[in-house]
Amino acid sequence: MLRQAWRWSVFRNTTAGTIRSLAAVFLGADCPLRSSGGPTRGFEDIPNPLSVKSQRLLQPQPARYLSLSVFISMASGGDHPSSTHHKHTNRLAQERSPYLLQHAHNPVDWYPWGQEAFEKAKREDKPIFLSVGYSTCHWCHVMERECFEDKEIGKILSDNFVCIKLDREERPDVDKVYMTFVQATSGGGGWPMSVWLTPNLQPFIGGTYFPPRDQGRRPGFKTVLMRIIEQWQYNRATLESSGQRIIDALKKGTTITANPGESPPLAPDVANRCFQQLAHSYEEEYGGFRDAPKFPSPVNLMFLMSYWSANRRTSEGVEALQMAMHTLRMMALGGIHDHVAQ
Repeated sequence: MLRQAWRWSVFRNTTAGTIRSLAAVFLGADCPLRSSGGPTRGFEDIPNPLSVKSQRLLQPQPARYLSLSVFISMASGGDHPSSTHHKHTNRLAQERSPYLLQHAHNPVDWYPWGQEAFEKAKREDKPIFLSVGYSTCHWCHVMERECFEDKEIGKILSDNFVCIKLDREERPDVDKVYMTFVQATSGGGGWPMSVWLTPNLQPFIGGTYFPPRDQGRRPGFKTVLMRIIEQWQYNRATLESSGQRIIDALKKGTTITANPGESPPLAPDVANRCFQQLAHSYEEEYGGFRDAPKFPSPVNLMFLMSYWSANRRTSEGVEALQMAMHTLRMMALGGIHDHVAQ
């Protein structure tokens, strides 16, 4: 009964985030570095779950004990069997993370983030495929169902890459490093995050969600894998040098320099600059900042409220409060709340 009720509460008409990655550089000219024709993640409308007849709820029910796999299936909205007999089991079965456990029976030779995977990549001189997500990420589950549960794709991954699955809620530090790379090279980011690394953990190409097969001019995950395998075999120096140039540019752009005797800027000046940056990227119709997909950033809204508190009598202060309140109202209308318990 719980499983049936959950299925009716699964998201409908949800949409995926735009895919823009370095594929245009390494994966062929037919993959332009721009927003794909695919759907875009934004604020989503979620229907209420199907009601259950009150008579059935009042009838006594025998006790049922749900296994961990059932809870995982319910959380992901999937139809995975609760039986303990699986065709495939990998190293993630020994992990504690709910997200990693959800991938423990993929036909992919997954490794958790750690020395065992790093040493294998160096020993066999293979590129690393790093997949990052978290247990409540809708499109992480979509990519698992479409790609990581596919036996053909699983074999390609296992034979040609050292595959690492990472829970960003366990290792936000690792996620931050490679998300910075993906955002710098593709103009956006999100989860699931897909990054290919050298055995020395240097990224050379990355993206987010990939569909399993080609969709028009948009390459599918299998095509991406085959092109990276080809480039790694026959054009490896270009891959590594391009990745290194990007890393050097990121280091240069994030380096903080100061002249001797120079004082740091005053706090009000820093706050004014932050406000101007947020105001420039603000989306007036639906709230939030930058283009979709939009992920709620509490730090931005808290800053705007603090800025208003310190500048209540100025037009900038009033604008800061308006941006924060409009964004929160649109989030509430868009469905980011508990539809079951309200």
